[in-house]
Amino acid sequence: MFFRIFFSIYLIVSLFYGTVPIMGSISVRHILTIMMLGVCYFEGGLKLDRFLKWYIAFLLFYVIVEAGSGYSSYVFGKILGTYLASIVLYMATKVVIEKYNAEHLITNILIILGFINAIEVIGQYLGSPLAIALPQILRIPMSEEDLELVNSDQPLHNVSGLMGVVTSGYFLSAISVLALYNKRNQISILNWAVFAVIFFALFLVQERSGLIAGIICAILYFSIVSIREQRNFKTAFLTSVIAIILITSGFLSQIVSIEDTRYSSVGMSDNKRISIATDAFSWVLQNPIGGRSYYYDMGGYYSHNIFTNALLYGGIIGGGILIGILFVQIFKIINIVSAYFLRFTYSPLLLATCMAYLCYTLNSLFHNYSLVTGGEMILLLWAMIGSLKDIEDNANNGDDDDLEMEEMESDLMIEN
Repeated sequence: MFFRIFFSIYLIVSLFYGTVPIMGSISVRHILTIMMLGVCYFEGGLKLDRFLKWYIAFLLFYVIVEAGSGYSSYVFGKILGTYLASIVLYMATKVVIEKYNAEHLITNILIILGFINAIEVIGQYLGSPLAIALPQILRIPMSEEDLELVNSDQPLHNVSGLMGVVTSGYFLSAISVLALYNKRNQISILNWAVFAVIFFALFLVQERSGLIAGIICAILYFSIVSIREQRNFKTAFLTSVIAIILITSGFLSQIVSIEDTRYSSVGMSDNKRISIATDAFSWVLQNPIGGRSYYYDMGGYYSHNIFTNALLYGGIIGGGILIGILFVQIFKIINIVSAYFLRFTYSPLLLATCMAYLCYTLNSLFHNYSLVTGGEMILLLWAMIGSLKDIEDNANNGDDDDLEMEEMESDLMIEN
């Protein structure tokens, strides 16, 4: 019970309040990370699986590149303040699921936090003084991308939730998919109600990539579950067809391109983003050892793309390791989804978690928050996927072994 309670506190603090300094540069998350390290040690959870070994290899190249460029204090601060906390959260998540079978504790916390953040977004949109002042009252800091928005000409309309515009776009997108899951393997009215509130807040945040990722992944989850469970097949098919028509015809973009919103006044065109990513990639080709901080100090823009960020952070070698990890993850998710759809091998919770992770992956094609930057939600979701898959694989293998034993016993009885 203690570990579950402490994990819940650690998760909430990591997402909403962790980087607020309480004494010098020491934050709440720093203190809780050290405490969680000790707790995980006593729980037997300090294990480096294959993913963590390769991820730490990428981080090693990141440290070498940054330190070699003269940014030692910055990179060690990031490792201790961001990456270590995310890795510890990854380990703690695996303990919660593999030792305590409390995966629903995690999903419930995430959905509740998503709903709270959605209510905050809606309150800000409606002009509630408390909702507008709450981020300042809680002293919740902005991410690098949100600070970039503040310094640009893009209208924010004070609709940023408790996590900032970009971070809320990521978070609400993924949580909207998780909100469609329940233990009964059916999408209930309550699921739809929570989904509607969260998705409406996602629209109000005006984060385009998050909105599109949420639409795609929610439709995928709803359609696959409905078809595989043989429920609401016609509804799922019709919804998917309408959504595809809206997206491909450009009708959706016409609806959301209202004046004085970030959907129309984006401040950075798609061509500009492509140009920024191309410039970063060209710089890496000329400087294969990388150097994220040096590149930015030389006037480079934030690349807003996971591939170019990987190469900037870790150089050709370190970035290649990170990109390799990403492709392994994508293929693993494809295998899980296909196995669920064709053979019903995995649970709807694992499928929903894969869709939530896919939301973050799609967003990382257009933003900086990703596996490269040590996003805590990304490592949390990947820990969930790995643990749930291992548990369900073992259960399925056990069922197969039982079936083989029954068949052998049956054959022996026939022979006798």
